[in-house]
Amino acid sequence: MNKFLGTALDSIAAVSVVLLCLLIVSNVISRQFLDSGVPDSTLLVKELMIPTILFPLASATANRAHVAIDFFAQYFPARVNFWVAVFSGLVGLLVAAVLLVAGWQELVENFTSGAKYASDFDLPKWPSRAVFVLAIIFFVLRLGQVLWQDLTAAVTGIPAPIPPSNSDF
Repeated sequence: MNKFLGTALDSIAAVSVVLLCLLIVSNVISRQFLDSGVPDSTLLVKELMIPTILFPLASATANRAHVAIDFFAQYFPARVNFWVAVFSGLVGLLVAAVLLVAGWQELVENFTSGAKYASDFDLPKWPSRAVFVLAIIFFVLRLGQVLWQDLTAAVTGIPAPIPPSNSDF
C-alpha cells in the first residue's frame, strides 16, 4: 500500500467525522427550533461510524500506534519481545480474518437479498457492509506487512523499522 492510499483512507475518515458533526448539530438544531429531527439521523450516524473508525486502522497499524500495555514486556529481553510482537501480530491477523469472513458473508447476504433498512429513506444495507469489508481488507494487508517485519526482526535479531511519527502509510 502506498502513501496515497493511506492518505485517501484517512481523508475519508476525516470527512466522515465532519459529516457526523454536521448531521448531529443539524439534528439538534432542527429538534430544538423546528420540533422535528433529521430523518434517519440515528441510522446515518451509525453508518458514518464505520469509515470513521475503521479506515484509520491501516494507518495506525503502519505507525504501530495501537494501544499497547508493555508493563511486563519492559522486563523481557529484546529477543523475547521480538517474538511477542510476532505472536500479537498473528493473533491480530486471526481476529481480523474472522472479521473479514463474517463481514464478507454479511455483505453477500445483504447484497443478494436486497435488504434495506426500515427507514424514511429506505436505504440498502449492503453499502455499509462493503465499506466494512474494504476497511478490514486494508487493515489485514497492513497487519500482514507489519507481521512480516516483526517476523524478520525476530529471526534476524535486528529491530523492525519504526516509522516516523508523522507518516501515515
